[in-house]
Amino acid sequence: METFDVGETIICSIEVKDNTGVLKDPATSTEIIITDPQGTIAVDSVAMTKDATGKYHYDYASSTTAITGTYTAKYTATDGTRITIEKERFSLE
Repeated sequence: METFDVGETIICSIEVKDNTGVLKDPATSTEIIITDPQGTIAVDSVAMTKDATGKYHYDYASSTTAITGTYTAKYTATDGTRITIEKERFSLE
């Protein structure tokens, strides 16, 4: 788990691959939800920015008054009826 300073911008990124491991774009969407240490949603189902085929990011600009502790980023890639969810955690101090 990476640690960042309050007020810093955190680059949340994922790679989406098919079942053979090749990078691909989901047909429908790639979104992110970020939850703070108290369980409050800080970012609610926002579309991520495409960098290249299968590579996406979202810049989370934490405020200088952000709660310190462990945050959870939940990535959801939707490809028709197939939904892939990945989570990662980061800490603000």
